[in-house]
Amino acid sequence: MKELIIKSCRIIAFVGFLVSVLVVPSTCSAEIDPQKLLEAVDDNMWSNTKYIEGRLIIDNGRLERVLKMVSWMEGVERSYSYYEAPPREKGTKMLKINSRLWMYTPRTDRKILIAGHMLRQSMMGSDLSYEDMMEDKKLSRAYKAAFEGMEDFRGVPCGVLRLTAHDKTTTYQSRKLWVDPGRKVVLHQELYAKSGMLIKDVVFSGYRLIDKRLFPREMVFRDLLKEDTRTTYMFDVIKFDVKIPVKYFSQSILKR
Repeated sequence: MKELIIKSCRIIAFVGFLVSVLVVPSTCSAEIDPQKLLEAVDDNMWSNTKYIEGRLIIDNGRLERVLKMVSWMEGVERSYSYYEAPPREKGTKMLKINSRLWMYTPRTDRKILIAGHMLRQSMMGSDLSYEDMMEDKKLSRAYKAAFEGMEDFRGVPCGVLRLTAHDKTTTYQSRKLWVDPGRKVVLHQELYAKSGMLIKDVVFSGYRLIDKRLFPREMVFRDLLKEDTRTTYMFDVIKFDVKIPVKYFSQSILKR
């Protein structure tokens, strides 16, 4: 009799496990509105202006370089970065206004205009393009989101969103996001070219609360068109909705 009771308890426990695995995720899936979830992600990541003190740790498989910089960003249109280290790059400045980016290097004492397809080239040997580094857009405005189901990413149940760009000139016509629906944060992102080829992979980690927002401590980029490379973008200090001096978005700031 005792053995029968034990077996019955095991069966009940197993059935309970199946219900939790099969029923609960489908219920969660039914409750997910992909566009609203994407808007909630934007609410965590995006602000009218940002101030960032950060580091780019560039690993090309043989050597590792660390670039230290400070950046000021105003939406999609304007951003300015100043590189503080290493000594070889110290004093390098980047100014983006709309679709044009100027880069000043103290070694040559001249500024270079980077525009059009050149914005999609590797920035200073990293896995990020100039466009990746200097742009800050709301994904919910640039893309339409579709829900593809629930998947685990590193042990966290995530809603998988497929994003399709509204504008055919958008660099990444499609993105795939793994979103923690509870915290409304992205844990993993894949970026696709217009051809449908997967070209970049980004992992977000170390989320912490800053000014009532959850923002990652680091983002790891991999350019999948290269071999054995990765670039880690570390956010040491970040401030939202800061007042930015007008001079930071003028070409005069590029002078020595």
